[in-house]
Amino acid sequence: MFTNAWQPFIVGVISTFSMDLLTAAAKGLRLVAPLSPNLVGRWFASVARAQLVHADIARATPVDFELLIALPVHYAIGTLLAALYIWSMHEMGWSSRSLTLALAFGLCTNALPWLVMFPSMGYGWFGVHGPEGTRLFISSLMSHVFFGLGLWVGVRAISA
Repeated sequence: MFTNAWQPFIVGVISTFSMDLLTAAAKGLRLVAPLSPNLVGRWFASVARAQLVHADIARATPVDFELLIALPVHYAIGTLLAALYIWSMHEMGWSSRSLTLALAFGLCTNALPWLVMFPSMGYGWFGVHGPEGTRLFISSLMSHVFFGLGLWVGVRAISA
């Protein structure tokens, strides 16, 4: 277990950054076609205004600074999930340094976009009705594997 509160925070930043970096690389290689971060920021802003559900978030009125809204919320969620990973591994007596467990946890975090975010944005369960040109299911799947890989790297870097 970690000795101070900064360590899970750092692991969260590392894991979320690896998710973003590797997803951008996969997008450049045309392996994934995720949502625009601006739409994610728009949805986060609407949630803050107590409007969780939309017919199509892309048709919702844009808000100022959508990307600036998306990034800190995305990193806060990643940091909370990293802390949950570290805590749950400790509670179960399992090693947070395990690549298999980190990847499995990363895959499990797909529940958030597949079952909450995509349906609330108007794109259906698992993002099956996402905007043309996106491949939300596979993009999310790969991005969250990248998050799990980042958890593994972050935990190993901090606990080395």
